Amino acid sequence: MIKAVASGPAQEPSRLITITDYVIQFSLVMYALFAPHGIAICQGAFLLGAVAWGIQLLVRRPIKGPNTPVDIALFGFFACCAVSAVFSYYPLGSLDGLRSQAFFLAFYFVSGRIRSLRAARLLAVAIVGSCLLNVAYSAGRLAVGRGIRIESFSQGSPLQGYDLVVGDVILQADGEKVDSEQDLSRVADSSRGKISLTYQRTEEVRQVQVSRQAIRESPGKGAERLGISTSPGRNFRIMGFYSHYETYAEVLQLIASLAIGMLIATGWKRRMPVILLSGAVVLLGWALLMTSTRSVMFALGVSAVVMSIASMNRRIMLMAGVLVLIAAPVAVLKVERSRGISFVDRNEGSTLYRLEVWREALRLVARNPVVGIGKGSEGELKKTLGLFDHGQLPPGYFHSTPIQVATWWGLPALVFYVAFMTILVHEIWKVGRVCKSRGDTASWGVALGVLGAVIGFNVSSLVQFNFGDGEVAMTFWLLTGIVFAVRRLTLQASASAEISSEPPVGAQAGPMPALPGSGRSDKSPLREPEEVSEPTGPVITARRRS
Repeated sequence: MIKAVASGPAQEPSRLITITDYVIQFSLVMYALFAPHGIAICQGAFLLGAVAWGIQLLVRRPIKGPNTPVDIALFGFFACCAVSAVFSYYPLGSLDGLRSQAFFLAFYFVSGRIRSLRAARLLAVAIVGSCLLNVAYSAGRLAVGRGIRIESFSQGSPLQGYDLVVGDVILQADGEKVDSEQDLSRVADSSRGKISLTYQRTEEVRQVQVSRQAIRESPGKGAERLGISTSPGRNFRIMGFYSHYETYAEVLQLIASLAIGMLIATGWKRRMPVILLSGAVVLLGWALLMTSTRSVMFALGVSAVVMSIASMNRRIMLMAGVLVLIAAPVAVLKVERSRGISFVDRNEGSTLYRLEVWREALRLVARNPVVGIGKGSEGELKKTLGLFDHGQLPPGYFHSTPIQVATWWGLPALVFYVAFMTILVHEIWKVGRVCKSRGDTASWGVALGVLGAVIGFNVSSLVQFNFGDGEVAMTFWLLTGIVFAVRRLTLQASASAEISSEPPVGAQAGPMPALPGSGRSDKSPLREPEEVSEPTGPVITARRRS
């Protein structure tokens, strides 16, 4: 249970503060539980908590401006987005798009409202455990299947002679979902004319017109008239509860990295946590494999290697290297089988699309280097500038976060973005080392996992616009907010220990003798407090005078 501790002067909190504290802690839990599943509830939870947080700021403390490198980089980036929106080719759309960028405040909400290290660790565990629910759902979807896969044609089948071949998966007939041969036979008897079949071949979805009359006149009854043998179609990329497999893959990478970091820090002595985390890592890795998203699978591999290096443990580094070498060919085979392409293929459709839109984006950056074109302006410019290969390619994003940032918001925004990510990695690395040196392995695991998640996020962002995906961004802000809460609470604990260990004014310097039978020693390690309140005014004054 996450306990709320009121900050400020040591006095009985008002009823308003107590109520808003409960709302904030409830919002944090809901945010963590639903971030792996969708955007609506987790954003709603954040907004609810943000309102309660705003009330507290107005009641008992002044609003402080940015004063750290992380704050300066992040607020500088948002300022560039706002300026770009004003000078955009499509100002109304760009200004409206600022709402999604403003959700970076979730980072400050999470990092500032978590009240204890134990609460931060529990939220991290809740994220991993909750994500396993959509993994189980995806496994169920695969078991049931989607559509019917053609295994063979009998001689004289009315479906032969068209574009259909063995291995195709029939998804729909005349717009109706097809889950069995009986469904297809029923559609054949429902009306006249040709049947429009929607089917999938590897990744590509096609359509073909089939004679309804030929099916009706075929010998046999019911589904026998089709002259095919089928099985449930299972060659599809899972999406969890999301609407797109790439979004699901990005979220899985973030949470799988968190689980791997926690597993590395746990060690081998605590058997049950190791078993549970190992199972979670295997299931999350399997789900990511079933999305067949090459860039994100590669990003998780890089994340795992970086975390093993950060652990400074040779055995872990060796094990991570072996596991990556084993997983790599499995991932390659999965992609080739499910998508019908090689893992690295410059002639593949999505790769060709990226290469074309990147060339177009770089031309836009050269023309608008300072403020960019504004978010969403490519829709207004696609005809005048011949974007998306003069309309030959489907309109969309530029499929690279750095390129998208520079195109939409300008090169200064890209500088702030890169600075933020660089500072973020550096600060997370430092807090991980501090937690490890203090013997706080649980907090170290959280820091290590988020470090890997941020590394993987940035590796994938080179070929994906994951920063612009709302579901992915909300999970990113949640994880980074948790690790910065660990940073804040760890620094507070260290500062409180330093203040309490200072001798009174006029007292002789030197170590305090241990009381007989007390078991106390000045060499004993600093114990982690269960709850840490934010420094009050008198404490800060004493610290400055010391």
